[in-house]
Amino acid sequence: MGKQDKWDKVINYLKTSKRDPQKVLNLLKGNQKGKETLYDINRSSYALNIIAVIIQKLREPKNKGKTRSHIIRTWVKTEDFKNFYNLMRHEEKLTWSRDNVEKYVKQINDLWSKPNQLKWKKYFNMTGGYFILGKGSGIGKKSISNKLFKMKK
Repeated sequence: MGKQDKWDKVINYLKTSKRDPQKVLNLLKGNQKGKETLYDINRSSYALNIIAVIIQKLREPKNKGKTRSHIIRTWVKTEDFKNFYNLMRHEEKLTWSRDNVEKYVKQINDLWSKPNQLKWKKYFNMTGGYFILGKGSGIGKKSISNKLFKMKK
């Protein structure tokens, strides 16, 4: 018997699964150290934006007494969310659809419930759902890519 290539198992899995080859390739390319693509930036900031907006919405007086799911469902149906979703998911070639409202609500509720979002929920609760830049904000502890601000070096 011939020696199997170390990639045979991976290739066989990809061939037999219903994965989109281009999406898999994009995912693998995105994991290159030191290389940030627009997709990577959008992907990492999507969760932060969602958490911040939910906290802002929960604090609005008109939403007092309403459940988080209700607030999210109402937001997901707005033009604001439609524009946000289309902007953030443009690189993935995804567009907002009214048919997917329940899917968006579930995704956002799941994102909210993830344990790794706890620090951001705590931060945005302290800041009212906004990033506070400047001394003592804690933002300066982690470098922010110039690409996010469209700044020239």
